[in-house]
Amino acid sequence: MKFSLSYIVVFVVTVCSLIAQEDQDYKIRMRKAVDNSNFNLALQIYAGAEQDDYYDMESLQRMSCECYYSLNELSKAETICKKLYDEEENSNLTDLIYMCILASKGNSNDDKIAEIANKMGEYPLEKTILRQMSLISNKDINRVISAINRYTVSKNIVDKEELKNYKTILTVMYFFNNCYTDAYNSSIDYLTMDNQPVIYYILGILRERRQEYASAISFLSFAIKNGYNHYDAYLQRAICKGYEGEYVSSNKDLDTCIMIDSNYYAFYVKGVNYCHLHLYQDALTNFDYSITLNDSFSESYNYRGIAYTNLKEYEFALRDFKQALYLDKKTEYAHNNLGIAYEQIGRLADAIEEYKLSIKYEPDFEGGYYNLGRIYTDLHLTSKAIKYLTKAAEIDSEISDVYYLLGVNYQEKDEKETACKYFSLALELDHTKAQEKIDNYYNKTEPEPEKKEKKKFLRKSKSVDDISEEEDID
Repeated sequence: MKFSLSYIVVFVVTVCSLIAQEDQDYKIRMRKAVDNSNFNLALQIYAGAEQDDYYDMESLQRMSCECYYSLNELSKAETICKKLYDEEENSNLTDLIYMCILASKGNSNDDKIAEIANKMGEYPLEKTILRQMSLISNKDINRVISAINRYTVSKNIVDKEELKNYKTILTVMYFFNNCYTDAYNSSIDYLTMDNQPVIYYILGILRERRQEYASAISFLSFAIKNGYNHYDAYLQRAICKGYEGEYVSSNKDLDTCIMIDSNYYAFYVKGVNYCHLHLYQDALTNFDYSITLNDSFSESYNYRGIAYTNLKEYEFALRDFKQALYLDKKTEYAHNNLGIAYEQIGRLADAIEEYKLSIKYEPDFEGGYYNLGRIYTDLHLTSKAIKYLTKAAEIDSEISDVYYLLGVNYQEKDEKETACKYFSLALELDHTKAQEKIDNYYNKTEPEPEKKEKKKFLRKSKSVDDISEEEDID
């Protein structure tokens, strides 16, 4: 039988494709098993690949190290780590595991741990280094940190390049273990970071935690420019830009995040940005996407409720605020937001209840106190109004309307000097009505108001008519 050359070429290409696909399946299957913490299954796949003489066993060996470490079979993990290290087929993860195993055996291995750390810091760390760190126990990380610090002190290391390498690894480890001050000090003193973009990223996050958002944006931009173009780098830069009011630019970073990973949180932050831009329909679209991807994240409902409130669709807003509180009764500002929605549809007693819950769960948030003070001012319950407005002013001294309303209440109590003191404070904060009050009240003698008999209410139900100066709904 004769075969044409074209048939033979097609046959060879097909066979090679099948072999490549089978080879790739080992990596995919083993990675999937490891990511699902099914380490025994991963090791079975590894054994099968070894039996089939898989061409890239080094890649699978790195994953097997992760499996043995996770299963606490440390001697097997150490054997593979040492082999890969000696053959220079190692990775950041196998080096991390190797150092942890050596550190668990005591101080005698400090020299070897320092050697590995020095070598790791000399070359660019893998982009996945922080994810890899999450596979290592905090206890083991602390042991490695101690070993490196002991070595640098005992050997009196002063060479800046060598110190830089140790500090690189220490920065990553301190950061991952939430030792942020140590991470900052390690990174800032010695590093020339051009070849370590992950350090730019860490410095960006540290600056973000210190609310130095402009500086954080700068460091995160350096990280991305130098190759740390991960989802988290774009997301954190987007968040920092939001704090700086750069909402349009923030949304561009979030679009990049969504291209990398269509994650609910990126859609949520994008919706928040659109709320700040007063583009509430666009905000709703993004909150809808966020909720579709994760229907148990309370903040998406809370902020969607804010968008509905601004669109005056209060029934939808009520539904979302209630759902947010159902998922998490401590959802930030949700009780206050629900109170505002109740107020808008005339359910004032329910609004008061929600503002009080806001105070209960967030005693350092001025909004609940202010809203109660505002309502009690309208109801002429001056003692209650003054109580809550004074607390709001203690928390935030820059709200002009708080001082204005305090002035109104002291005016009603006919305490002229105190009232005008607060009107003056409101005027300093540019309250539009404060000057008129000073001119018409402080600079003029007003006739004494006619005394009226105070109406007494019976407390029958949670209605506004049941609220008296002496009695409160708790």
